[in-house]
Amino acid sequence: MTRDMAPATPRSRAATRERLLDAARAVLAAEGIQGASVERICDEAGFTRGAFYSNFTSKDDLVLALFRRERELMMAILREAADPQSYAGMDPVEAVGVIMDRFFKLQPPDREWYLVHAEFELRGVRDDAVGREFNDAWREVRAQFEAIMVAVLRDLGLQLTVHASHASAIIMGTYDTALREALIERRPLDLDLLRVTIPLVMLSVTQPLE
Repeated sequence: MTRDMAPATPRSRAATRERLLDAARAVLAAEGIQGASVERICDEAGFTRGAFYSNFTSKDDLVLALFRRERELMMAILREAADPQSYAGMDPVEAVGVIMDRFFKLQPPDREWYLVHAEFELRGVRDDAVGREFNDAWREVRAQFEAIMVAVLRDLGLQLTVHASHASAIIMGTYDTALREALIERRPLDLDLLRVTIPLVMLSVTQPLE
């Protein structure tokens, strides 16, 4: 693979950074954070170490940048999927199903990202400096998800009967379990099951707005 020198223009520098992040995504999924080396990521991207260090101070710096990029993409997709215009006039079960369909269309199940996210979670459990930053960032993701969930329910004339963090844990856990089992068994994610299960689970902990 041809090795490129670090580019000089802002646009090409941004492209280099994205290529390194894409390469890191693939390498981390295959080898894990611990096993992935800067050299291996550079080889995957087709860049020199000089190009790497002109964009990131260390492998940990790149790992966190990758998480931030994927987090922002995921939340942007979720906000788009939950656009109130997409479910206006629908009953709650139908509306939640439409939001899920839109989310899965915009963010199909991704084995590579699941493996990378699992690596992030392990760092979080180990509670080193990178893990602590990941934990803080993941709390922000949860808070944003909870805010979107509460807003959707409010639009549907509903409110939660449990704390939003408890509801989000149930919903995220249901999705995560279904995705993990599908990936382990090398089969498609059972979207029909999720379209039925998640709306029913969510609505079981709601009541009409007071």
